[in-house]
Amino acid sequence: MTDTARQRPDWQTWPNLITLVRFVLIPVFIGFVVAGHPGWALVTLVVLGVSDWADGFIARKFDQGSQLGKALDPIADRLAIIAIVLSLVLVGLLPWPSVAIIVLVDLVLVVLSWLWFRGNPDLDVTWTGKIRSALLFVGLPLLLFSSTSWASQYDWIRVLALVFVWLGTIGHVIAGAQYAAALAAKHRTVSRTA
Repeated sequence: MTDTARQRPDWQTWPNLITLVRFVLIPVFIGFVVAGHPGWALVTLVVLGVSDWADGFIARKFDQGSQLGKALDPIADRLAIIAIVLSLVLVGLLPWPSVAIIVLVDLVLVVLSWLWFRGNPDLDVTWTGKIRSALLFVGLPLLLFSSTSWASQYDWIRVLALVFVWLGTIGHVIAGAQYAAALAAKHRTVSRTA
């Protein structure tokens, strides 16, 4: 660890600032979707996706990982995904079963995290979770793009978007199962040592 990393507080990092910006952008995106501005909503969604990649890259590249970042990053991911899919369902772009699956998986994980670890199990994000996020962060903007006046004349764009969304939904279930298994394993370990 560098001298700078040792001197600064754990929470005071660029990745954490980027994650906080992601939290702020979530309601901005919802506002654009509900107000019927798919172009601006698409720009906001792209910024959300790029910032999701950027905070992890900066944390690894510049040794700016933190306990706060480990806790906030998956929360920001889940809130962004839930808010995005709910707003797209609200305006009729996204089929509701995808949302129901994503919300159900997240509810189970939140309950397990709270019961066993009071909400902070301190687990790393899995590669499956990262791939899931990537699929959804491609599919959802593409779905939004398919609703713009220019793209709405091409049905294949919406079909392609839905393929990405459903692959991301399946990935969400797999990532959720992996996370639940990791929660259970950590809970067993903690219970044995307690």
